Amino acid sequence: MPHLKPVGKKVIAIDGPAGSGKSTVARAVAARLGMPYLDTGAMYRAVAFAAMRRGVDPEDAADVAKLTVDLSLKVTDRVLVDGVDATIEVRSPEVTRAVSVVAANPGVRRELVRRQREWAEVNGSGVVEGRDIGTVVFPEAPVKIYMTASDEERAQRRSQEMLDMHYDDVAADIARRDHIDSTRPVAPLAIAPDAVVVEGPGVSSEPAPDQAAPEAEPEAEPAPPRDVAVVHPPTRGELAWYHFAWTVMFPPCWLMWRANVVGRENLPQTVPYILAPVHRSYIDTLLAAYVTTRRLRFMAKEEVFSRAWSARLFGSLGGFPVRRGTPDREALVMCERALAGGEPVVLFPEGTRRSGPVVEPLFAGPAFVALRANVPIVPVGIGGSDRSMPPGVKWVRPARVALVIGKPIWPSPPPTSGRVPRSAVTALTERLRTEMQTVFDQARDLAG
Repeated sequence: MPHLKPVGKKVIAIDGPAGSGKSTVARAVAARLGMPYLDTGAMYRAVAFAAMRRGVDPEDAADVAKLTVDLSLKVTDRVLVDGVDATIEVRSPEVTRAVSVVAANPGVRRELVRRQREWAEVNGSGVVEGRDIGTVVFPEAPVKIYMTASDEERAQRRSQEMLDMHYDDVAADIARRDHIDSTRPVAPLAIAPDAVVVEGPGVSSEPAPDQAAPEAEPEAEPAPPRDVAVVHPPTRGELAWYHFAWTVMFPPCWLMWRANVVGRENLPQTVPYILAPVHRSYIDTLLAAYVTTRRLRFMAKEEVFSRAWSARLFGSLGGFPVRRGTPDREALVMCERALAGGEPVVLFPEGTRRSGPVVEPLFAGPAFVALRANVPIVPVGIGGSDRSMPPGVKWVRPARVALVIGKPIWPSPPPTSGRVPRSAVTALTERLRTEMQTVFDQARDLAG
């Protein structure tokens, strides 16, 4: 790295491996002190996203480094890449798989370190988190925190967030990332000699951000208090585009399916919620969007986001990718962020498409997210969609469709510790299954 003038005299540097809780602590410290916050990991993800979007192989070191120098990039609570809002896309499975090689690229690191230091110079102070903040980016920072936890705790914490699913897979992924971060030749993950090592949140306790970095207060000069947003509501442009698409969709939907919607009054008007439809056809996502003019967010299989144009289209309409068949933690995080931003989210509790009149055992994800976010789940029965586009058929055909919207199911009681008991998830999932069966039976009757 070239010699850099000291600009980090008012920076709080927070480093640590994956799963140590540094992002939670960094945001909380920034909010408490009224300081700006920078997630440097999102910058490397943005470069990986830009490379894939432009058709550049992430392993082509020279081309990716050149791309980084020319890249228009802004990271706040949103990630703007060449003017495009890529907040969702940078957390996609494709980007996650590519970011490790991008982050090890010396040219990329050189350029992003320059931008990170420029960010600190412009802001005057800030909380910056990453892997090399206290050792490389801001070695002169007066406050350096290194978040750590045992391998077992980090893996257990992540797997508990995923309802204890596939612990071995979570542990293996964390070990892989640790190896890459600590052995790369440029700016490896390391503890700065003058850093304060703090035990991060494990399975037995929640992170305590106010106590995690007490050493930060004497040195930092907090700016005037301000709100630090980690989520954002949709922009006016996003809403306008969504409503335009909904208006264009409405006439064909009515003509094709003569959709009869019962129970719209059950949809919450001012609070976010999880819309939980039964799933018997590919058109169920479109039909779910038909029940309300309020913008909905929805998961879509990661293959839909494999091409730049489809990723942009579905992303602009509120979609975000999910890796099916595995505990996709990032997809659930995106659900929580959307709900925290005030937007409803569509989740199919049955997972993939099913057949027959019986609601089969549900996945626990919707109940888990509802409990974490303390939002209601609204069950939706869809009757007749399997006649319009049954499995194995590539073309939609006219058929009478009916949708029945059930009453909101509120999680009770909401968790107080931040951790979600498995018993609460199981109970809410079973209750949801019962209500989904009821509205599904009603919808099938209405559809004939």
